[in-house]
Amino acid sequence: MNYFKGQIIFNNFLKLYSSQLRFLSQVQHKLKQSYYFMPGDEVLSSSTLSQVLDDTADKCGDETAFISAHQGISKNFSSFRHEVERLASGFVSLGLRKGDRLGICCPNCYEWPLTQYAAAKAGLVLVNINPASQASELEYCLKKVDCKALITWDILKTQIFYDILCHIIPDLPKSDSYKLDTKKFPNLKSIIMISKDKKEGVLNFNDVLEFGNKESDKTLSEIEKSVQFDDPVNIQYTSGTTGQPKGVTLSHHNVINNSLIVGKRMGYNLSKPTICVQVPLFHCFGCVVGTVASVIYQGACVFPYLGFNAVASLKAIEEYKCTVVYGTPTMYVDMLHNFKLQKCDVSSINQVIIGGSPAIESLVEEVKDVFNPSSIHIAYGSTENSPVVAFNGKSEEFQNAVKGILPPIDYIECKVVDDSGKVVPVNSEGELCVRGHIMFLGYWKDEAKTSEVVSKTNWYSTGDLAVMNENGYVRIVGRKKDMIIRGGENIYPLEIENFLNTHPAVLEVNVVGVPDKRMGEEVCAWISVKKDINLTEEDVKEFCRGKISHFKIPRYVMFVNEFPKTPSGKIKKYEMVKISIEKLKL
Repeated sequence: MNYFKGQIIFNNFLKLYSSQLRFLSQVQHKLKQSYYFMPGDEVLSSSTLSQVLDDTADKCGDETAFISAHQGISKNFSSFRHEVERLASGFVSLGLRKGDRLGICCPNCYEWPLTQYAAAKAGLVLVNINPASQASELEYCLKKVDCKALITWDILKTQIFYDILCHIIPDLPKSDSYKLDTKKFPNLKSIIMISKDKKEGVLNFNDVLEFGNKESDKTLSEIEKSVQFDDPVNIQYTSGTTGQPKGVTLSHHNVINNSLIVGKRMGYNLSKPTICVQVPLFHCFGCVVGTVASVIYQGACVFPYLGFNAVASLKAIEEYKCTVVYGTPTMYVDMLHNFKLQKCDVSSINQVIIGGSPAIESLVEEVKDVFNPSSIHIAYGSTENSPVVAFNGKSEEFQNAVKGILPPIDYIECKVVDDSGKVVPVNSEGELCVRGHIMFLGYWKDEAKTSEVVSKTNWYSTGDLAVMNENGYVRIVGRKKDMIIRGGENIYPLEIENFLNTHPAVLEVNVVGVPDKRMGEEVCAWISVKKDINLTEEDVKEFCRGKISHFKIPRYVMFVNEFPKTPSGKIKKYEMVKISIEKLKL
């Protein structure tokens, strides 16, 4: 036998043997307290995003990297890297330097990952801005991190970005597009628009691709060599459901290793994925587990549409033979409904990831039955953890995933604590805290807010209520702030939502607490009913009686066609509360 082949076989045997020993050790050592460190067998990466792209382009340059279905664009890794280098040099020629913040306010498109990797190559910090932002919100995002340049889309539904920009920068049409000078944004020097039209005061994205020259190429090469894996690469804004949004700062190390470990659990190292990325790129789910994991594992990302469109996603899966689908629970609800009408061929789907918000058991079962993937993966995490904290692999028990019982990702610590910060016994509820390589660098220039969630011993308090079992697996049972307190009883909306979703007439349900003079709070359930089925408030309450505690039975039931959602598909529960109070006249 060839020596090298024999060595490879022996090394693979050692890896398998060590992982089996680790598993046996874990089984034999059952936890008593809710603290666990997840070991691993994958070496963490010390690469930067630019180095990851170079490595993949060198190995498989002719293979497809990104497909934007709605733009009719398909690029392989070689051409993608070439355009990344051109754009990065263009950024440098504009005067952008290492550490400068570059805002991007765009829907899902080819230019998004192109900008992401070009910014990383030039040592810039990419600032993700929701393209649904209105003028005041965009102004806040630009000022908060002091952006030096901004890339925007042209027109998105009712969003006319040039008009929005002119609203916050009235003298924009009269400005020098090569060097802005505005008192409101003293550091903002360039606005770059992805558009076929030329507009006064802004640069065209395609023109910036041509701005590079020998001098900027040389400067770019020097900058690229200076970039370290612990340098910041991305700022993402929290949802801002309470107070102003905070800028979560992530490093190359954060996003690469989160993608590396999640991709390994998905089996991307064994079979290159073609991923339907219908989640927004301005969130971690899309621009980390999507555009970073696909490059690490030499797969392809498919963007079906500018925003989420269930029909466009189903057609893209059929046309490009997507093997993996990413989505939030509400996206899958819409996909299932439209699939029954469209009858697209989705037989290529091998794996499904559900994340962004808690997945209802009945929905996970239905996705399994209808799309028939070989495995369904439930992701739990947060932007501050870049983003995945816990995630079930291909070999995990399916029923664990259905119930949201998830193993932490490799090399992180998890603990569940009570209100005083003391670790609770296993199978007891408390707040989940985590630390490790996934931890963000902090909220941008906001030490006070950072210290509110990161302890002196570097534990991040998630704000999520969880239970840890004897094997270190965690299950999220609710959100501390979402918890309803009715007459002294603590009620978790997720529990009621899971139960009501077992009713055959219920399409989707979300539960919130509304004020009550006597009880403090009462349970209010918003229910979307399946087509051509009747359901009354009394039917809902009768369904609950004798099956869940009386105090958990909704006092109010509201039947709706849709729920207030963020662009990423998350339910705006704070808005549900506001609307409920108004309609119920509380």
